[in-house]
Amino acid sequence: MEATSSRRFIQFFLSVTVGVKANCWIRSPAWDIFWLHSGIWLTFLLLLVNSTQIQEMFYAVGVFLFWISHRFSSFYLAWGTRAYQPLRINQQNRFVILPLLLGFGVFAVLFIPEALLPFTIPERIIGLLLLDFVWGAHHFAAQHYGILRLYHHRWNHESASLVKKQDRLYCWGVGGALVIIAELLHGTSYLQEKQILPMFPTDWGLEGIPLLLRLGTLLVVGITIFMIRNALRHDSGLPRILYILGIGLMVVAAFQLDPFQFLMLWTLQHWMAALGLAAHMGGNDLRQNTKMETCITENSSGNLFWKPWLVLIILCAFSVVMTPFFEIEAVSAGRRYSEQVWPALMEWLQISEWYTFLVGIGLASGFLHYWMDRVIYRFSDPETRNSARQLLFAH
Repeated sequence: MEATSSRRFIQFFLSVTVGVKANCWIRSPAWDIFWLHSGIWLTFLLLLVNSTQIQEMFYAVGVFLFWISHRFSSFYLAWGTRAYQPLRINQQNRFVILPLLLGFGVFAVLFIPEALLPFTIPERIIGLLLLDFVWGAHHFAAQHYGILRLYHHRWNHESASLVKKQDRLYCWGVGGALVIIAELLHGTSYLQEKQILPMFPTDWGLEGIPLLLRLGTLLVVGITIFMIRNALRHDSGLPRILYILGIGLMVVAAFQLDPFQFLMLWTLQHWMAALGLAAHMGGNDLRQNTKMETCITENSSGNLFWKPWLVLIILCAFSVVMTPFFEIEAVSAGRRYSEQVWPALMEWLQISEWYTFLVGIGLASGFLHYWMDRVIYRFSDPETRNSARQLLFAH
């Protein structure tokens, strides 16, 4: 009986061909694999490079180039592209009023007198960081879900609705809930570090936490295989299958790798995917503007090719300059990469009277990033879908 089941399973995979065609990628195979499918090659890179020092240096470069640039990439698309201009005018509540209220709300929590809000500044910051933790976990899962939907739509939009619920369960279940569980088991979750949840016992031995970590790994592998099998059945195309595999590999890493290694992997992939999309869309917007303003000459194709790289360079340069100011909010003293590059500046910021204000800027920009990402990729809204399509599928 087992042999028959195994034979049927193998025959199914042998009978299915994985689709690849020119327009199944968001931009191109090379661009998508480097930026959007970075979870795959980053996982193997971390396994190959065992030196903690090299990994730290690699991650430091990623922090300076990609962290703040990814955070402001949605602002660039919303306010720096012509395609979103009609949307900004027609939906001012989403693009102007609610973001302003969100930003002012963060500063209100931090600066309202204790007579009106009976919590100390550190307690208020911890409360906002807890909100950031929950919203950030949702944000990561939503990004995975959005990219899976884009790839399915690119390849086979007729069957896209059939796997919508599965994508949701996979992204928020595996890419969200199981990641948090893995962090809790490793004892590295923000919730445990701030004593919001208790640490797991340390005396469980081989039958406690290690067993749960192995079971979690097997669960992720099984669900990922199931998702890939369904992707093959619904003719989802190679890019979507690769992205499913990338999510699975990263969540397996959450259970099996050192927590710091997983942090590098999880955050770098998220930043790079956001930047890859933003640079692609921003480059297409510049390309369309060039076509409208000038006549296309024989040499214009080369200039058009560099448009997304121009957007990328601008965002990354901004990130390098602003990272020291935002690390005040994100990382505790002694663990900031900016302290190794600009020690005097970081020491001054730490003791400056502007410290609480900078923390507020960091928290508010994070919340606004979560909000603006939702606004610019809100495909359920026809106007938003029309603006995004002009830039996503313009090349």
